[in-house]
Amino acid sequence: MTKRGFNISSSIVLTVLLSAVSVCVHAQRQVINILSVNDMHSAIDQFPKFAAVADSLRGIDPELIVLGAGDNRTGNPFNDRYSIPAYPMTALMNAVGFKASAIGNHEWDSGINGLGTLINLSAFPYLCCNVNVPDSIHLDIEPYTFINVHGIRIGILGAIQTSVNGIPESHPKNLEGLSFCRADSIIARYEWMRQQCDYLILLSHTGYETDLELAHLYPFFDQIIGGHTHTLTEPNDFHEGVLITQALNKLKYATHTTVVLNDGKVVSKESEQINLQDRTTEDKATKMLLNVFRQNPELSRRVATAETDFTNAEELGCLMCDAILKETESDIALQNGGGVRISSLPAGPMTVSDVLRLDPFGNEAIIYELTGKEVAEMILGCFNTDSHQIPYVGGITYEMTVDRNLNAKSIELRNLDGSRFDLKKKYRMVTNSYVAAILPNPKSGSGTSCYISCSDLLIDYLQKHQTVNYQGIRRTSIIK
Repeated sequence: MTKRGFNISSSIVLTVLLSAVSVCVHAQRQVINILSVNDMHSAIDQFPKFAAVADSLRGIDPELIVLGAGDNRTGNPFNDRYSIPAYPMTALMNAVGFKASAIGNHEWDSGINGLGTLINLSAFPYLCCNVNVPDSIHLDIEPYTFINVHGIRIGILGAIQTSVNGIPESHPKNLEGLSFCRADSIIARYEWMRQQCDYLILLSHTGYETDLELAHLYPFFDQIIGGHTHTLTEPNDFHEGVLITQALNKLKYATHTTVVLNDGKVVSKESEQINLQDRTTEDKATKMLLNVFRQNPELSRRVATAETDFTNAEELGCLMCDAILKETESDIALQNGGGVRISSLPAGPMTVSDVLRLDPFGNEAIIYELTGKEVAEMILGCFNTDSHQIPYVGGITYEMTVDRNLNAKSIELRNLDGSRFDLKKKYRMVTNSYVAAILPNPKSGSGTSCYISCSDLLIDYLQKHQTVNYQGIRRTSIIK
């Protein structure tokens, strides 16, 4: 995918201005502007830049439509550990003027009640067509919405991804009482929206490859604004006539789509990626609001020093494994790859905030008593269930063989000193409660909770050691 950035240049401004003039000269010609983002993951520090872009576009088109494709939260402790979890992101989205948001898998990170609180505090609807919410659960999720701008009626349908266990990639306890179906199995029911609007958008948190499939299955959409896979799409990425857009993640980019219609019929649609990383202009009001949310001195407290840079997710995953292994006096530790939420960390002071960015979920440590064979099966199961993301380990190393579809076929475990691993011996194994929830219980029975979060164990571990160095550490090998 392209990494080419984009600034709101004079040429773009001229194009939009000429389109606006055209509206006056030719009454049948209308232009709509859409600014969309996805997978913001609590990137509150980027919001003043994003707000400045929105303000610039509103200076040209006061009816700018701002949309989000899900995973607004989780990734910044100043947001996630706020007194009302994720309220800072909600307040900032309200301030920028979002019109709608898809529900991402991380919208469920504080459970049904937590999401319900955020929905009630939001000045925009949350959309999802493939979730069933019983009447007994009071959760104000709508499958779709319609908005009107410049005399144009725009329909927006929401959808969320589901994984191999039939639910979004979230802790199952956060979804109790709800049921989900695959997006591609239900979207056809909403084809009627095509006749009720001039421009139809699928606000999708299903991933880029799935969005391609949906475009081929349901080409009645004008545009799919996607999320979940953190893809930076090329400008004007058309499939079956459907424009597909996605803007990486964490507000590094935003997508600006310009749509021209004649008498309610789409005659052109173009997308450009706006690079927010290099911009220097910030909205002052948003900056002031952000400063209020960043007042939490505990999160800035130093807990240890990294002697060298952490340069990849495995080095950080090994640190996480060693922490829960040592703090629970276990033999083996397992950390799912999807639970390592940052991929690098510079040398120097490590703060509480750094730990909670690395492990923001609050999952508890779970202890199992397993045979070596069951340990191997659990690692294989974790890889296959956690979207084929590499599981990290403590106390052992492994070499895994996968097929062309990335399904794990076999695994060979070894002790840290390289000696053969005993598949018959009993081991004390620690993992997090998410892994424990998404995998079938090992044959020896279900695990036992330590009633302490893995992130708290990591803080304790770092405070005891004061310095850490994981440069070059690798404990996993994948053979295709």
